Amino acid sequence: MYQALYRVWRPKTFSDMVGQEALVRTLRNQVISGRIAHAYLFCGSRGTGKTSAARIMVKAINCLNHRDGDPCGECESCRTIESGSSFDVYEMDAASNSRVEEIRELLEKVDYPPQFSKYKVYIIDEVHMLSNAAFNALLKTLEEPPEYMVFILATTEPQKLPATILSRCQRYDFGRYSESQIAGHLEKVASANGVKAEQEALSLIARAAEGGMRDALSILDMCMGGERITEEAVRGALGAADRGFLFSFAQALEKREGGEALSLIDELMRSGRDVQVFLKDLSAHFRMLMAAKLCGGNETLPGASGESAKRYLEQAQGFSQERLLRTLDLCMRAEADTRWAASARSVLEIFALRVCDQPEEQDISALLERISELEARLNELERNGVGAAAPAASVPSAPRSLRQAVQETPIAETPVPQGSKAPKDVWNDALKYLKKFEPGIFGPLSQGKYGGYQDGVYKALFAPGEEIFQTMLSAPGRREKIENALNQNGGVNARFEAGSQVQQANPEADKKKEENLNNLIGMFGRDKVQIDE
Repeated sequence: MYQALYRVWRPKTFSDMVGQEALVRTLRNQVISGRIAHAYLFCGSRGTGKTSAARIMVKAINCLNHRDGDPCGECESCRTIESGSSFDVYEMDAASNSRVEEIRELLEKVDYPPQFSKYKVYIIDEVHMLSNAAFNALLKTLEEPPEYMVFILATTEPQKLPATILSRCQRYDFGRYSESQIAGHLEKVASANGVKAEQEALSLIARAAEGGMRDALSILDMCMGGERITEEAVRGALGAADRGFLFSFAQALEKREGGEALSLIDELMRSGRDVQVFLKDLSAHFRMLMAAKLCGGNETLPGASGESAKRYLEQAQGFSQERLLRTLDLCMRAEADTRWAASARSVLEIFALRVCDQPEEQDISALLERISELEARLNELERNGVGAAAPAASVPSAPRSLRQAVQETPIAETPVPQGSKAPKDVWNDALKYLKKFEPGIFGPLSQGKYGGYQDGVYKALFAPGEEIFQTMLSAPGRREKIENALNQNGGVNARFEAGSQVQQANPEADKKKEENLNNLIGMFGRDKVQIDE
């Protein structure tokens, strides 16, 4: 009868285990010295060798002729334990035996010494699934077991175990396998089965396994249908897009070609690929581009070599580091959204259009970064005595008190035809529209105030020190969007201008306002007073 590869290649000795060198060395030394603990806790993600190490440990501590800490596999004890017929070794799955009654039944046999072995061993897999009552029943025996008793607990979620259990065990954390370790072991397995595998195919399996050797062997098992395992065969088994498609899709995003991106998505769906798998692969692709960007043109790129590394380095030149970060962030969000969305394709299309249609200068994080850079440069100029007499170049916002003190004299309102909306209402409706659909424009526009309407021109006025917002809003792309919002909400063509209104502040009025504010705070408390500009 055929056996799955992960069962055939389950390690039988510590020497057979892949990786986990420090952990294996410690367990070997305990077997050699005879200093066997009464309770072990093996932690780690799935497929990292916890149960295999537990079974090897059971054979090693009971072996009649161990070899440098490894079980010999030939003595009576090793053969009996390997065949699963030993009366002194009990293996229990806590996921299906989590009740206190099952633990009590197991613990009733603790008082009986081993019949054919040196130690009686209980292996409890997925121990975090036990109920609170079961943990309480296990606690006393785990604290003071008989000298011949050894517990080996295995779990993927050690944080769910009570502290009283954790403190009574020797804890060993099994790390995930690296891609090179998995690929090397898969090559050995494929070669032993008379199959030749492409290195790119093995690397793809190793990435898909996410550090789990059992998952990697299961994927390899799916692909072993002939004498050769190709990258295309692995991608077909995983439902993943080929690398050339990923480069083409990333290029469409780089050029902001939304139509081309939608066309590629349609091609992806017609080929039967899984959207979530594709987004996962795309995230890995942009991580490689980020690595290429940080390498600064260095030909040695971690995770890629030869022609692939060259392509990553070339494509990374078309992205800024900030845009790569934002694209990767949007991609990871889209991957999470596909788990709950009714239409995974819609999630992918929205992601692509957002990356293509949202200029990076409209992103809030990019805007803040540029403002910080401008402030740093201007501060440097002021320290060097350059440009200190040019108040219009000042970037930092004016103090709140100064903004409140500016006396605005809006331009005279032009009469509007009867039945038309008032200019101030048109302005407010346009702001609501921009806040919803153009937040990158609404942000700087909201820093100013309505300056009136005259001869088809709406004005926004800004306080001293806020000239940067005037410059931003006067840019051609943003000005047209503001005018479009005004036209949609007003029904007539209008133009937009950003300006400043600077007049002398009124010290007496400021003092009076401050006194009134202090009186209100004293009467109602600071947390009850809200100040609106």
